[in-house]
Amino acid sequence: MSEITELAARRLLVDYTRDMALSAEDPTQIVARTLTDDAVWITDGTKLTRDQLIAHAVPARKNVTAGDMRIDDLLVDGRRFAARCCLSAEHRKLGHVVSEWLLIGEVAEDGRVRRIHQLGCTPAAEPQAGE
Repeated sequence: MSEITELAARRLLVDYTRDMALSAEDPTQIVARTLTDDAVWITDGTKLTRDQLIAHAVPARKNVTAGDMRIDDLLVDGRRFAARCCLSAEHRKLGHVVSEWLLIGEVAEDGRVRRIHQLGCTPAAEPQAGE
């Protein structure tokens, strides 16, 4: 199961993130292949519904012009995984944006993600010249 879990975690972090923001594929299909029908996704204490996850593709596709998800750590134990990762994206209005994430998840028997707890971390600002 650990190989399936690792593949599911990487598919969620890299493929799902890229496809929801940058592909022309129907977001409903992306969510369906990545998450179980009863999936629970909680980000910073807020439970997100399947419809909210699908709807997020519209503003992401409107505003993100490029992106890269880097997985810094990925730990797998049976059906569970934990990851520390960093998303770098080019945003039409905000310019270069960096978001760091900690995730704890669970994968179903079919290889799709069943549960995600995601915590966002704001990276420390780099010191400016003269500081």
